[in-house]
Amino acid sequence: LEGFPSRRSRRIRRAEKRRKVCFIACCCTWLTIMRGLWGTSADDGRSRNRNQGRGGENSNKTESDIEMRPIITSQSCTRIDILNKAAEKAKIRGERENSQPLTQLQKEKILLKMNYKLLLLTGVWQYVHSVATNVAYYLHVQRPPLTDLGFELLPALTKKTQVISEVMFFICLFSTIGYALSPLIYPRRNLYFTLMFSRFAAILVLAQTLRIVCFLVTTLPGPNYHCRPNSPDYSPPKTLWDIFGRQDAFFGCGDLVFSSHTIFVLLCALVWHKYCPFKWVRRVVWTLVFIFGILVVAARKHYSLDIMVAWYTVPLLWAAYDHYFPDKLPLDFEPFPELPVKYRLERRQGGKGFDD
Repeated sequence: LEGFPSRRSRRIRRAEKRRKVCFIACCCTWLTIMRGLWGTSADDGRSRNRNQGRGGENSNKTESDIEMRPIITSQSCTRIDILNKAAEKAKIRGERENSQPLTQLQKEKILLKMNYKLLLLTGVWQYVHSVATNVAYYLHVQRPPLTDLGFELLPALTKKTQVISEVMFFICLFSTIGYALSPLIYPRRNLYFTLMFSRFAAILVLAQTLRIVCFLVTTLPGPNYHCRPNSPDYSPPKTLWDIFGRQDAFFGCGDLVFSSHTIFVLLCALVWHKYCPFKWVRRVVWTLVFIFGILVVAARKHYSLDIMVAWYTVPLLWAAYDHYFPDKLPLDFEPFPELPVKYRLERRQGGKGFDD
């Protein structure tokens, strides 16, 4: 009938409406998660103030009751037993008060002994992830890119300007590494490089495991320029040596869902969010994360789906890991061990010491 849209055009319009609704729903989900994470620091501050207000209730505890508390940590049961036995012997002999305080490097060494297995697993898992991406490149078939709302809204960057997203990636990565190494130069309260890096590594292994499963069960056509049909730069692995020996994190095809670069950038932002005390720094970092996602889609390195899935998967993994494996330090890790015992006792009871 004239004047009425055809069945094909109606299907196309319905498909466009569904894509827009899904895009808006994903954005709302990500904003809800980020709002919950941003509210965590404020909730921690309020709970800390309430605990300080209740400090008078614990004033009846003696020094011996506090000193005999067991040393707890969630990382290594063997190390817990060793530290508990050492603390008990020091208490019996009266050597605890006269012992020299642990330096920052000594504390980092203890934490490294607790977490070295996790760090070794992370190193091995990077190789496993690299082999999996080569397998995805081997299975990839050159086809035109899929329809993507981000591709329609954002202008495509050229091959020369694609480097902007890589520059943004390395800025986020190296700034986070510098902040994580800063306690070795300028020690701060309950801030340790090994602790931050161990949490980063644990979430990285979990996220990369999910990513390997996702891009191996479903192969999507690569939207990048070197993955498209008739591209002269398309060179998938052809032998077992190429699959197990090639290391290329920037020019692969097929390993799309979800974005590996976005995993690293989100983990850097979550490290800043958890361990940085300045709210404005955290907001700047999250703004950079959002800009990085837009640049990756504009560079046609990933679909919008890959960025969206990473935006809500990695923070959820971080929140779950933080819930089940919170940061717990040995009791010997006093923030300021050079203070006299009576001031440390006041600080533990909720009173004010020199560091307050």
